[in-house]
Amino acid sequence: MLLFFLLGCQADGEALVNPQASLEEGLVSFSFLKADNKDLSADISAAISDSRIIATIPPDISKERLVASFKTRSENSKVYIGSTEQISRFTTNNCSYDIVYKVISEDGQAISYRLELNSAFVEMDEALSTIMQRYNIPALSVAITKNDKLVFSKAYGYANKRTGELASNKSLFRIASLSKPVTSIAILKLVQDRKISLSDNVFGPDGILQNEYPAPPADSKIDLITVADLIAHKSGWTNTPDDPMFGSYSLTAQQIITNQVLHRALEYVPGSTYYYSNLGYCILGRIIEKVSGKTYAGFVKEDILLPAGIYDMQIAGDTEQQQALNEVKYYQKEYSPYSYNMARMDSHGGWIATATDMARFITLIDRNSSKPDLIASGLFENTYFEYGTWSHYGSLPGTTAIITRLNDEFNFIVLANTRDNNSPYLIADELNNTIKAKILLKEEWPETELFENVLIAESHNMITP
Repeated sequence: MLLFFLLGCQADGEALVNPQASLEEGLVSFSFLKADNKDLSADISAAISDSRIIATIPPDISKERLVASFKTRSENSKVYIGSTEQISRFTTNNCSYDIVYKVISEDGQAISYRLELNSAFVEMDEALSTIMQRYNIPALSVAITKNDKLVFSKAYGYANKRTGELASNKSLFRIASLSKPVTSIAILKLVQDRKISLSDNVFGPDGILQNEYPAPPADSKIDLITVADLIAHKSGWTNTPDDPMFGSYSLTAQQIITNQVLHRALEYVPGSTYYYSNLGYCILGRIIEKVSGKTYAGFVKEDILLPAGIYDMQIAGDTEQQQALNEVKYYQKEYSPYSYNMARMDSHGGWIATATDMARFITLIDRNSSKPDLIASGLFENTYFEYGTWSHYGSLPGTTAIITRLNDEFNFIVLANTRDNNSPYLIADELNNTIKAKILLKEEWPETELFENVLIAESHNMITP
């Protein structure tokens, strides 16, 4: 088993505003009526508890076409799922995936409710709820695949504590160092397409980037660094005296790499010693740009993500004002999550994604024959992608992220909008170990393929009311 981590540092604290206590415009009732749902033999009433709508429907009833009956306290309130207005006893929804109803009052205030139908994994819900309470985690999003099918996809908690907005399966989170597997696969795609070789030098007279950066000092051995060395964190550079990627906000990646080549000596011979390097993955991003003729993000989107049906992943903005549609807010007491140059971090820590996005991504590279992989397994040799079990962590102030290949059958993703700053990997370790244990203990899994359902939901939510 192999673990990789990205250190970050910084955030804010914010009390949870409970809009249910201050706004009297929410739901008063919610049910599924026999008259509106032909498969039902009796009406089903739901319990409304704070931000949850809890109902149990017979196991033989499909959740894919259900019509809800609901009533709001005010006749002038409107109800939405995503951007689609809901009409009581009329609108049909696929309730087999995570659904959040939003009630918007006449003056624009909103209350959100998560619909919970026959949870297929009560033990997981309870375990994650306990961890969220222990570490004061505002929001989690979890996705599990079994033989390349999405079999569990659920969000918990609040995307924004101030507004009371609930997290959902379409919530985007910073994924920090989970950006590195994305970059590795982009490089391996170029290798597979015979555009570069893993043994190619990066700098110096024969290097891929020979015309982009100055020649390294004589006898520095920097000209010996190969593409494979960067992927494996064996460039020979260390973070002494500091990690150059977290230096001055105003410096460009070009300036940082130039300074590194000219003024920071190697601590080790390239290829000899592992030392985790954000800089190395920044350089890989510049290789992708040079070889592909596209921006780093452009190549990844066009050649890796879009063919896999991943449409919402993008490079994060720096500030809360720059956050993307559906992006969560990040919370950290000790430091500000909004003090980073995210565009500069693109290829080592800059992406935002949903848990479902990353679940789609890992099915491209998990060596499970249920779906064709993007990269030939032979190219995974000498990387952690060839291991039976591997996990990669992402960590920044306000961010905890996990991608895990558990075994030949299961993968999972976990994204959260905080971290424990005293021990940045504490939350990740507990979440990772807990979900592994729950997956291995569970004997029966739903057969429904949720990837398709999520796509339907996302396209549905693109409609403007």
